[in-house]
This record gives sequence, C-alpha cells and structure tokens, in this order.
Amino acid sequence: MGRLIHERKLDIAVARTDFVDCDPGAWNCLAKEGAYAGLSIDAGVECDSACALMVAGGARRLVGPRARLSLYPMGQKLVVKAYLDEMAIGPALFAAIERRSTEGQLDPDMMRRVGLTTGPQSVDALTGSTICKAVAKPDNCRGLPAANAQADAPAKL
Repeated sequence: MGRLIHERKLDIAVARTDFVDCDPGAWNCLAKEGAYAGLSIDAGVECDSACALMVAGGARRLVGPRARLSLYPMGQKLVVKAYLDEMAIGPALFAAIERRSTEGQLDPDMMRRVGLTTGPQSVDALTGSTICKAVAKPDNCRGLPAANAQADAPAKL
C-alpha cells in the first residue's frame, strides 16, 4: 500500500471518519445524493507499525497531535530498511525502530525529526472546510448550492 501511495504522490493522514447521519456499515443507512457525510478527525486514532509503513509512502505525511502512532521491532529488517530508503525516509526512523525492544509510541517531534511526518498538522490540513477555499482548489471539493439557488433557477416544465 505504501508503494501505491508513494507512486501516486498521495497525501496521507492518520485519522478516522465520524459519519454525520449514519454509519455506511449499518443495514438501514443510505447515502444521500450518492455520498456519505462525515468528518475526519485524529482524536483517539491508533496507527501501529504496518500503518506507519503506509504513512511513510505519502507525499505529505500528517499525524496530528491527538493521534497515536506506535512502532515495534519488525522482522525482515533488511526489507523494512530498503523500503524506508525507497520512500526517502532517513535512516533515523529505522534506527529508532531497532532501539525498541517493545512496541512504543512516537511523539510528534520525533516523527518530524526522523522524517516520518512532513509537518505538525492534523488531518484538517487535508480535509478541513478551508481547503476548498484554496486558490488551487482540490479536485474532491464539492460545491454547496447557494441558499437562493432554487429561487433563481428557471422553472421546470
């Protein structure tokens, strides 16, 4: 997954989606206008070692201050080291993994220092309401109809 993320130059954040109306997994939850409404948040989110390797593939890699990212010593050390090199993550992250004898959480400063994250922002930097007001509007922005759009629309026959 990390290689696909890297190859497509995707931004990535550690977060979860809290759905507004209903959970898409519920049998009686139907999408409104073809989409489920939700908010991306990083509070209470946990990302463990395999997740961290996917994060390493992102163009922008965000782990907000309320998300937890944990690493533990992994098998196939040469494969993991080669992968992190391929993702342009410096050797300090691999060294941090190697120093651990048990799973441990990385603090935000360390994640930036070893190059796993590209900044201190949370998932809001990718999904917050202000991104659609940016000069280069992302492709996934959906415009909301103006309050008086129906009144201004021509009558349907």
